[in-house]
Amino acid sequence: MKALILKTFPTEATGPVGDAMASSFRSHILRLEPDCEVDTCGLADDEAVPDPLSYDLVVFTGGTFDLLSPEPHPVWVARARWVVQAVAGDGQGKTKLLGICWGHQVIHLALDGQLGVLEEGPRIGVEQLQLTPDGAQFFGKESLRLHKFHKRQVKSPAEGFVALAPDNEILYSASHRLLSLQSHPELSSEISQGLLDGDTKGFYREKARPNPNVVVRDIHSEHDGAYVWAKILDWVRS
Repeated sequence: MKALILKTFPTEATGPVGDAMASSFRSHILRLEPDCEVDTCGLADDEAVPDPLSYDLVVFTGGTFDLLSPEPHPVWVARARWVVQAVAGDGQGKTKLLGICWGHQVIHLALDGQLGVLEEGPRIGVEQLQLTPDGAQFFGKESLRLHKFHKRQVKSPAEGFVALAPDNEILYSASHRLLSLQSHPELSSEISQGLLDGDTKGFYREKARPNPNVVVRDIHSEHDGAYVWAKILDWVRS
């Protein structure tokens, strides 16, 4: 198996927390598939993107670039959209595409879905997600507890996707080759705390004080991240 992790956050700006996030993706894959060849590409650092169709799994990480911005998007975002379209358009291919948080959003934006801002404000911490019947069949559970860290969402999914959880939280393509989650199965309490501590641009804090619009749950609660990764790797192997 070959996997490609596309980092959609800038390495220099995220520092040790970004390193921990990238390492978590890699560790979860290798824990379940020890012989997997895992490559990492700094997409947001403008690194050249390998051919996505040469991999069994391509993963978009979370990120902070505002895909709703009216300003021209950087070139690397266009490359991200190209990756989505290349995998989605390769009808007989083997490549599976996984989008996490920002990756969830860019998949649907690239395929003509619609994004929006969470009306209640950003959501952070471990949250229980009820699953649809299709989601329960995919994951083998009726609900999942997963880390959240986002302030935007998929309002209208791309055509041909089935909801595995309400509110477009988890979406699965009819081709069975694209899977996207607004949640973060790779996050831990330590990484979440690092993201909160490093927030200097107002995602969580407003004028150096807690933002009352942020919906925060306990980042230290037990979660199903490892379980979800096992189901993801089962999907890649299928």
